[in-house]
Amino acid sequence: MNIYTFKLTKKHIVALILAAAALVALLILLVPGRQAEAASGTVKVKTPADQLQFLSGLGYQAEPCEETKTVLIPKTFDKVYETYNGLQKDAGYDLLPYAGKKVELTTYRVGNYPGDDEVLLDLLVYKHKVIGGAVYTAAVDGFMYGLVPLDSVK
Repeated sequence: MNIYTFKLTKKHIVALILAAAALVALLILLVPGRQAEAASGTVKVKTPADQLQFLSGLGYQAEPCEETKTVLIPKTFDKVYETYNGLQKDAGYDLLPYAGKKVELTTYRVGNYPGDDEVLLDLLVYKHKVIGGAVYTAAVDGFMYGLVPLDSVK
C-alpha cells in the first residue's frame, strides 16, 4: 500500500484561485459566443418548409412566402446599414461577416401578430443558414425589430 502526501502552501492556493478565475473567465467568454454563433449561422433551412418551421419555433405564424429575392450585403456599411445591423445584433445576429456576399431575402406575412394585420417578416439566408431578419410594418408610424421570438416583444 502506498501513501501519498501533499503539502498545501500559499503558492498552491494562489495557483488554484488563479486557475479557477481563468476557468470562470473562459466560460463567460465562450457562452455568449456560442449563443451568438447559434443565432447567426447554425440553423439550417434548406427548404421553404424548413423556413416556416424555424419561424414557427420563434412563435410567428408565417403565411406562405410573399417574395424571395437575392440581395447583396454591401462591402462597407453606410449609416442606414449600420442601423439595420444594430437591429440584427440586438437579436443575436451580425451581418458584418457577410459583407460583400449575395444572400436570399424571403418576405413573409405574419398572421398572428397581436393587434396588427399588416406585419411582414424578412428572413435572410446564406448557404441555407439563417443569418438575420426583421419584423416590421410598412406603415409610416410602424415598427421594425430584429428576428427575435414573438413572445419577447409583447
